[in-house]
Amino acid sequence: MSDVSAHYDGSAPSYHEQYDSDLIWKNDEYPANYFRLQKVIEILRERGASSVYDLGAGEASPVIAIREALGVEIRASDVSPEMVRLGKDNLTKHDMDPEWLTLVDIRDMEAIKAEAAEVGQFDAVIALGVIPHVEDDAWFVEAMSLFLKPSGTLILQFRNSMFSMFTFNRLTKEYILEELMAPVPQKFKDVVAADLDQRLAVDKPPVRRREDGHGYDEILSKFNNPFELAEVVKARGYTDLSYRWYNFHPTYPMIANGIDPQEYRQAQIDLEADTSWRGMFLCSAGMIIATKAP
Repeated sequence: MSDVSAHYDGSAPSYHEQYDSDLIWKNDEYPANYFRLQKVIEILRERGASSVYDLGAGEASPVIAIREALGVEIRASDVSPEMVRLGKDNLTKHDMDPEWLTLVDIRDMEAIKAEAAEVGQFDAVIALGVIPHVEDDAWFVEAMSLFLKPSGTLILQFRNSMFSMFTFNRLTKEYILEELMAPVPQKFKDVVAADLDQRLAVDKPPVRRREDGHGYDEILSKFNNPFELAEVVKARGYTDLSYRWYNFHPTYPMIANGIDPQEYRQAQIDLEADTSWRGMFLCSAGMIIATKAP
């Protein structure tokens, strides 16, 4: 996970901007994580959680906002040394204990067990933006469970592979060939691939790179199929599963530039209130909410 850590070390100085309500209309990038955090706070309030562990907390902006909104006990960890350094400063600035945030590598089973033994179990455990960077989904759900009380709430964010059915680009091609047609003979895949090359914008979206070689698309940053991920969660003894979708797209992204940006953003924001099945296709990300067995 060294590349992932390096990516977030580089992102740390501006990470807080994702959660700044004053920048919703000012930044070019849609503030998806701001709306994600509002949904997380709503879920925690609905579930009556009084303690929360954040596995992958960044520089602590999300858990600080959660504590300020709900008054809950918080503890957190992150894999990025720079995120943890800034997070400790951030906690101190908000009159909170900097020791609530620790440096933990999710790949290290012994480190995870030691952290869980140190901090105990919580009413809720959240992981936002972490599972895309983890190879073993089952282990990650097990790691989350170590921090969660029986009957507690798991909130697991993922990049939504189903969104590719609405993008009509190289991601659509990859999804059709690698997931939808996985059991189909290769000669049929080859025919479909050639046809898709004529129908789709397979040169889009551009790969997100960075000068240091640790851009988001240069590290492990996988999508998850929401149905398959739900089965992984269920297999670890969770019940009462549901989805909460965010980062809505009122058109497929590559034609968004043809629409007034203010109107487009307003349409995105308006759609964040949609709780229907459409989010599975219109959203590039989602969260699984589930209850740990008693």
